[in-house]
Amino acid sequence: MELAYLNGWLGSLEDAVVSVNDRGYNFGDGIYEVVRAYRGVMFALEEHLERLAMSAAVVEIDLPWGRAELQEITAGVLAESGIKDATVYIQVTRGTAPRDHLSGADMRPNLLVTVRHITEIDPVLYSEGIKAITMPEFRWQLCHVKSISLQASVLAKRRASRAGAVEAIFILPDGTVTEGASSNVFIVKDGVLMTHPADNRILPGVLRHFVLKVAETLNTAVKVQPYNILELKKADEVFITGTVAEIVPVINVDGKTIGNGRPGPVTAGLHKGYSALRKR
Repeated sequence: MELAYLNGWLGSLEDAVVSVNDRGYNFGDGIYEVVRAYRGVMFALEEHLERLAMSAAVVEIDLPWGRAELQEITAGVLAESGIKDATVYIQVTRGTAPRDHLSGADMRPNLLVTVRHITEIDPVLYSEGIKAITMPEFRWQLCHVKSISLQASVLAKRRASRAGAVEAIFILPDGTVTEGASSNVFIVKDGVLMTHPADNRILPGVLRHFVLKVAETLNTAVKVQPYNILELKKADEVFITGTVAEIVPVINVDGKTIGNGRPGPVTAGLHKGYSALRKR
């Protein structure tokens, strides 16, 4: 059964209610994480909670829950749901109060945890690859914070969909490739794996972290450095990563075929290696 936990209350998603004075609703003033559960076990929960704490610190939300308490809450909601392959969503907003840009010093954050069945992913995405488009970076400059204010990413996804693509890849004014609207982006050229450094211009994806670990075990050469749109389009392989979709090959960017137009061997090897890693 899909469940919601809200500040100690536990029940069905349909019965969960958030106040209209919640600062997440009024200002997008909050942070979140998405954790994937395989066979009833959450993968990389510790890494997700570490990033949640980082995001909270940057936007100055004091978390009243310790790491162990958050682990216990999320694990409890997952177990109560009985769902084995699930998406676990953790959201913290600054709190609830009459709408005012300045929040009170004694405001207590709100904690929401939801557990849902995993969204079914078409296997064709992995076997055939996806199309992507590029667009100028127009988001705020704290992309390393997993903020619930995702309007720019929503717009980017809508524009990608209208163009017949699955993902939008952001490009800085100087041509630097940063990340996707809901993913991290990797390219492969001459056997070398490249991705943008984990600074304020990208979200330090948990899946991104594990891809780099798998690449190391496979002795794949890696360069964590900026690269530009020309390098993106001339790459032998391109793929995107995310907690739910894992590793998805990109075979077309802005109408330009990547490599031979098929998912490449480095991408396939990394996905196989990641699958083996999470099953340990």
